[in-house]
Amino acid sequence: MASIESVACSALGAFKPPEKLSLSEWADRYAYLSVESSAEGGRWRTLPYQKGIMDAITDPKIEQITLMKSARVGYSKILNHTIAFHIHQDPCPIMLVQPTIEDAQGYSKEEIAPMLRDTPCLRGLVSEAKAKDGANTILQKQFPGGTLSMVGANSPRGFRRVSRRIVLFDETDGYPQSAGAEGDQIKLGIRRTEYYWNRTIVAGSTPTIKDFSRIEKMFLQGDQRRYFVPCPDCGHMQYLKWTSMRWTDGDPSTAAYCCEACGVMIPHAKKRWMVERGEWRPTAPGNGKHVSFHIWAAYSYSPNATWSNLVEEFLDAKNDAEQLKTFVNTVLGEVWEDEYASKIGAEALAERASQEDYEHLVVPSQVLALTIGCDVQDDRLSLSVWGWGRDEEAWLIDRSKLYGDPARAEVWQQLDEVMAKPFLTEDGLDMKISICAIDSGGHHTAEVYSYARERMANGVIAIKGMSTKGKPPLGKPSKVDLNRKGQVVKKGAQVFPVGSDTVKSLLFGRLKHNEKGAGYLHFYPTVGTEYFEELTAEKQVLRYKNGYPQRVWMKKSSARNEALDELVYAYSALHRLYQLYDRRTIWDQFERAVRPIEGEPAAAPARKSRKAFNVLG
Repeated sequence: MASIESVACSALGAFKPPEKLSLSEWADRYAYLSVESSAEGGRWRTLPYQKGIMDAITDPKIEQITLMKSARVGYSKILNHTIAFHIHQDPCPIMLVQPTIEDAQGYSKEEIAPMLRDTPCLRGLVSEAKAKDGANTILQKQFPGGTLSMVGANSPRGFRRVSRRIVLFDETDGYPQSAGAEGDQIKLGIRRTEYYWNRTIVAGSTPTIKDFSRIEKMFLQGDQRRYFVPCPDCGHMQYLKWTSMRWTDGDPSTAAYCCEACGVMIPHAKKRWMVERGEWRPTAPGNGKHVSFHIWAAYSYSPNATWSNLVEEFLDAKNDAEQLKTFVNTVLGEVWEDEYASKIGAEALAERASQEDYEHLVVPSQVLALTIGCDVQDDRLSLSVWGWGRDEEAWLIDRSKLYGDPARAEVWQQLDEVMAKPFLTEDGLDMKISICAIDSGGHHTAEVYSYARERMANGVIAIKGMSTKGKPPLGKPSKVDLNRKGQVVKKGAQVFPVGSDTVKSLLFGRLKHNEKGAGYLHFYPTVGTEYFEELTAEKQVLRYKNGYPQRVWMKKSSARNEALDELVYAYSALHRLYQLYDRRTIWDQFERAVRPIEGEPAAAPARKSRKAFNVLG
């Protein structure tokens, strides 16, 4: 029979406060991974580099935690454990901010619901979502002593009339510029915590573009912690950098890390040994309240993040600006600098052109279509002929200027002669211009519209550059015509909008390609330095509009930029072909038309529309 003392102790034990645990200690004791959102379900084990991040979240001296990261480092699970910890150990109001309401709903269904189901200590604390129960829905969960609300950064309603002690921001660089008319979502979320002395603000994201990345800005405001690991050979502590990764002969399997102190090549097999002995160290002064971390895939234990895998991903991406940008953001966890793609020198490009082995006016055998980009000046037409092959590898075939007043017919007759004369290919075939795109945004708009309208069947289009962000290379045309007075009215001919900003960013990235192949831009050796000075006459600069940063293309001083405009227009002309033909089969069609299979007659490519024009000689 139990003694009175034992009964009393047992009864009083019910009032004993829970054991004080850090977030990593709690997760190692209680957390489980769900099969829906993890490669392997089961008990959670905190990785060495995750421990410092997680314990900062439950450190009462720290108010704000920022994580600038790559993919494959487990940030989503850290958010899950933070929520679970407070449901189980330290109940309070919590807000989780996702980029959109749809993202918040998906996170609730794919992460939160399985976690509540599979974590034994959470069972029964949060009831299932019910449509008629406003307290427990997909986006709102209540538990004893607290509540969890999940909101989208695109909705200002989620930030109104609530106070939250814990605010968690996920993928901040995916947020829209503002939550409606109410301003920056980070500030709105932090404002919800103002009444709590023990508040915690956590923000994490893969970064995007320099000067536009919210997470980079917040990382730089903190103490900028890096995870230092020892060299197995000399013991020197260093944080891993992509620039110290080495491999030989383009072979990813030879990937190793070069110690910055002793120069020894460290194999991937030593990575876990290094990470297990690593530690977080601040690299900038801080105020003690805001700590910031950077972590990237080289530390990850993921089987897809071996050093050889990372090198392979880099080699696949390095010749395409967009793929390289993705690699920098999601593998290195670093911001992409637009200047990387725009700091291109005329002399370097001229040197590159001098090493080409094709002749001016002779079309290389890889070219399957020709387009013209034509810029209209007050005393001339300036045009570039570009040849396009598979995967948009391109060759400059000719650059010429047709002098004359565009208000008179003579200069346009010269352009007719260029359009009519076929170009000779390396293997002795004739190839005509497919599309000629002429800028209509200058002083001779009426003449351009008239010329394009009369020669539409010959592949001539009038275009107008649009500097608005995110516009496609070539949009749908609008109808315009001329009345008797020569004024433009909305009625008959067509003008195509060109996403100049989009195309310039793409092409400047391709000018950085240093290996021939997909997207590479070739220039014949005799084109001259003046051409490249015009080609590189613009740069991107940072400007603020309504308080938000944006990059805009501007000319460098008084430099001419005609060659750049012509390349942009020639590329937009290529996209006119994509509008006319099936993009998936266009190059096969053009290949058969240029070089038919022996014994078969040449056939013009099949257009989407019945109206046809001859694109080949």
